[in-house]
Amino acid sequence: MSLAVRPSFERELPLASTQAIARLSAQLAAGSQTLRRTRVPGGGRETTDRDQDHLVLTVPATQQRFWSPWLTIELTPRGDGTHLFARFSPHPSVWTGFWFGYLALGLVLLFALVFTAALAMTGGSLWSLWIAGGATLAMAAMWWASRIGQRLAQDQMATLRAELERALADLGDGDDASHASDASDASDASDR
Repeated sequence: MSLAVRPSFERELPLASTQAIARLSAQLAAGSQTLRRTRVPGGGRETTDRDQDHLVLTVPATQQRFWSPWLTIELTPRGDGTHLFARFSPHPSVWTGFWFGYLALGLVLLFALVFTAALAMTGGSLWSLWIAGGATLAMAAMWWASRIGQRLAQDQMATLRAELERALADLGDGDDASHASDASDASDASDR
């Protein structure tokens, strides 16, 4: 069992970054999933082609659920080609909520343990260990909930990955040896 929270993968594309961004964006926009692109800060107009970009691929709004994944795609120039880094994650508000929950529970755990140490030094009752244990259990429950969400989203993750692979194949990137990275294929998303 893996402890990965947000499965990711990387690929090197043989195209120049501006060309890869334009072609990949067009391929993904023509697909059945929803594509979002970053905007120029301040809402201004672009006057040149971008050499790096940030894309987000999601399932259509009619299929979205609380656990539905987002596939974030970063495209950056690397040598004569383009580096693609893609990561699955939940909706940003869900992700932010989880991390604020982990932060809050971590702080409760820290203070409970410090208070327990102070009580132990003064010979008091170590009742604050119950608080530390509760915070630890709550953090484990949050991790378990994230695992359930990934299991529920497994089919949608596979769909998003297949859509990206289709778009990459249409770019002429059929070299499977160019797959790099540590994280996931759609086939092992069930481990995450």
